[in-house]
Amino acid sequence: MTQNPEELARLRAKVEAARQQLVEAEANLAEQRLDIEAFEFEYEARVGVLLAQLQRIEGEVKLYLDRIQQQRNERTFGTAFSSVEEQYRQTWQAPRQEPTRPKPAPISENSAAQIKNLYRQLARRYHPDLAADEAERGHRTEKMTAVNDAYAARSLAELMALAKELENKGHGVSAVKGQTGEDMVQALSAELQRIQRRLRQIDLELHSLHTHHLVELSLEAKFAQQKGRDILAEMTAEIERRIARKTAERDMIKTQFDNL
Repeated sequence: MTQNPEELARLRAKVEAARQQLVEAEANLAEQRLDIEAFEFEYEARVGVLLAQLQRIEGEVKLYLDRIQQQRNERTFGTAFSSVEEQYRQTWQAPRQEPTRPKPAPISENSAAQIKNLYRQLARRYHPDLAADEAERGHRTEKMTAVNDAYAARSLAELMALAKELENKGHGVSAVKGQTGEDMVQALSAELQRIQRRLRQIDLELHSLHTHHLVELSLEAKFAQQKGRDILAEMTAEIERRIARKTAERDMIKTQFDNL
């Protein structure tokens, strides 16, 4: 059966438009993931470190209180006495190891904008879904991996090198190849359905990112910054006050323990 060339052209154009939409969606997803990760690094570097310090001091307070209670129990019941809570702690509670994460190198707003724009340009040109065949898909996948790695590292130099390589080779968006007639329509329809499934998956992934526990705080920080406020600095100041109060409490309890 001969396929109407106009219908085939419309379907081909629809697939091409869907591919471009997918590239934009993938780029948006990658950007949002990295924005959340960058804020998480900043949060850990400025706030997380202090929270860990506060937790350690609170642990020391509890330890001194436990030792004071233990000494009182030993005076009453003998040196062999060990409370149920102490037996449980020694048996089951392992000391917590705080993870250490490297702080990313800061970049200027201008460089960040350049990196984001260049990443989108490279994603449009190198995305595997724009490949004409499996051989080109393999090449695009390899290059797209390098693009993603450079973007994750916030490396403008690497992205510019990849863009220069692309310019020298002159890669363009290839048209869909295949047999004419009904077979080609089926192949294009299957490709369109695959792209639409991936777009739905990206929507779900974006929704899950919005439920990340730091997303709301990062948005609050951005809005506050527009008004000249630094939310993380305010949090840091409050935690430092709590650390000072808890340190004084620990020192007082330690003195009490030393005088027993």
